[in-house]
Amino acid sequence: MSLPLAVRVREGVPSMSLIVPVTGTKLPPIALSTNCPSCGVGLVPEELREQAYVCDCGHHFRMHGDAWIALLADEGSWRERWADVRPHDLLDWKVPKPYQQTIDQARQEGLNEAVRTGTATLAGRPVWLGVFDFRFVGGTLSIVAGERLARGFEQAAASHTPYVLVAASGGARMQEGVLALMQLAKVNAALGRLHAARVPYFSVLTDPTFGGVSASLALLGDVNLAEPGAAIGFTGARVIKQATYADLPPGFQSAEFQLERGQVDLVVPRVELRERLARLLDLYTG
Repeated sequence: MSLPLAVRVREGVPSMSLIVPVTGTKLPPIALSTNCPSCGVGLVPEELREQAYVCDCGHHFRMHGDAWIALLADEGSWRERWADVRPHDLLDWKVPKPYQQTIDQARQEGLNEAVRTGTATLAGRPVWLGVFDFRFVGGTLSIVAGERLARGFEQAAASHTPYVLVAASGGARMQEGVLALMQLAKVNAALGRLHAARVPYFSVLTDPTFGGVSASLALLGDVNLAEPGAAIGFTGARVIKQATYADLPPGFQSAEFQLERGQVDLVVPRVELRERLARLLDLYTG
C-alpha cells in the first residue's frame, strides 16, 4: 500500500494550504503478532509503524493511548491534564482478582487509567483531546475516567475549544459497580453543556467500542468517525444471540454496517484521519 506522506487541506484563506502529515510525531512501538490476522503476511514492525500500523491489506491494528496521542497531536503540543487523579479500590473488589492488584500492576506498566485527557493542536488548530487506552482494564469507564472526561468537556465548553475523542472500550468498569455506571450520566451532562455552548465535538470509534461508552458519549459526536472494520455495539454477538435466538447478519457490528444504518457518519482509514479531522475543524470553526 502506497501511503501519502502528507495531504493538503484548505486553511482559512483560500489561496493558502496547510500540509497535514499522516501522524503528528513518529508512533511508538505497539505489541504485534507475527503475521497479519487478515491476510497472513509476515509483519515487519518498523515498516508497519511507518504505515500508522495499517497492513497493506487494510487491516488496522489496535493502538494504545500513547500511539493515538502521537498520531493526532502536533509535535510538542500535547499537554496532559489531571494525570494525578487516580483510581482506588473503593469497593474492596476481589473477583477474579483484587482490583487494587490490577491498579498497581497497570501503574508499574506506566498506566494510571483507561482515559487520558489534555490539550494539543491538530494541524495547527487547538483541540481538547480525550483518548481511551484499552490496555487498562479493557478501556472501561470508571470514576476517574469519567471525571477526566467531564472536566475536559467543561473546559472545552468554557474555552470554546473543539473536542476530539478516541474511543476503545468494553463499557463501564464492573470493579467499581454502580459508581462506574453513574459516570455515564455525569459525562453526558458535561457533554450536553458542550453541545449547548455550540462547541464542535468529533468522536473517533476504534476497535472495539462497546457497552456504556458506545451507548453514550462515543456516539454523540457532531460527527462520528470510525476506523475500517472496527467492532462497534452495545453488547457482544454471543450475548445478543442468547437473548434473542435470532440469526444475526454477518458483520452486523462492523463500522461499515453501522455506517449503512446511520450510527456513524464516516468510515475513515487511519492514514487519512488527521486530514479528515483537520477538514472538519476548518469547516466547523471557520
